[in-house]
Amino acid sequence: MNLSIVLPVYNVEPYLRECLDSIFKNNLSNFEVIAINDGSTDNSLEILEEYSGKYKNMKLINQQNMGLSVTRNVGLENSSGKYVYFFDSDDILVDGMDLSSFIDDVGNIDIITFDADVFKDDISNHLQKVSNYKELYIDNTNTIFIKGIKTIKYSGIEYLNIIKTRNSYSPVVWRRIYKKEFLLENNALFYPGLIPAEDDLHFFQTLFLNPQIIHFREVVVLHRIRDTSIMSNLNRNKSYESFNIIFRELLNMRALYSDSLLKQEVTSWIINVFVRRIHSQQPTLKEAIRLWGILKENNIRIELKTFIKLFINVVRG
Repeated sequence: MNLSIVLPVYNVEPYLRECLDSIFKNNLSNFEVIAINDGSTDNSLEILEEYSGKYKNMKLINQQNMGLSVTRNVGLENSSGKYVYFFDSDDILVDGMDLSSFIDDVGNIDIITFDADVFKDDISNHLQKVSNYKELYIDNTNTIFIKGIKTIKYSGIEYLNIIKTRNSYSPVVWRRIYKKEFLLENNALFYPGLIPAEDDLHFFQTLFLNPQIIHFREVVVLHRIRDTSIMSNLNRNKSYESFNIIFRELLNMRALYSDSLLKQEVTSWIINVFVRRIHSQQPTLKEAIRLWGILKENNIRIELKTFIKLFINVVRG
């Protein structure tokens, strides 16, 4: 089997049918859907039972609420495909995009990436495009066409250099398809309990393994923004805790890759980013001093905007 679409589901009743229809009516070949109901309290489970009864290539798992990261890991464990796509259960797969067929021709690739459009529902349930996720210019001549689609091939190390030079990155998992073997052999699972930024940590952990990546410049998914989503109802203390965990893991990664100057530079840059994000949650002098001390202790170059964020926020707070 080429592709397993892992679909974590939690209280998405108004959007779930549209999501599932976009997958099953897209004429995909050689694929399966692993739908995991993560303790939904609405009618999401009933909808999943209806579709799993209708489609033989849909596997349904019902569990108590464990959170997004654990649910993704459960889906990965129960998948049969060569590649795995972690799909959001309120998103829409673009018409005419046979990802499974595309996989046949990619060769020995660990991660497949693509573009996406972002939309929100207005009062009349009309989809309004608000932004997009598109790779900016990539200075890479390794361009090939697969099934008539322009693709660019690069390594994880090359991409780390790209995002450092670009000074921005898009970590979202729903823009990437992973080779299952690559994830399992490297134990590249999702860290439980991180809200938000569970995608950030996984993104950098996989890139630092130097995977072979191919990006094709097509919009594959329509990503929905809604006020009732997990990301729209963040608890400040939980966010603070999650950012601190990621900060700690990034420090561990920096120590692990001490033999690579590029990885050291990239982790220092990422750590500065996360220090600024942590401090935006708890702008106190005590916290600023704590973070400053950790940076100095680990010989991390402190960017000017990190210094400003740490101590100017204290004055404002």
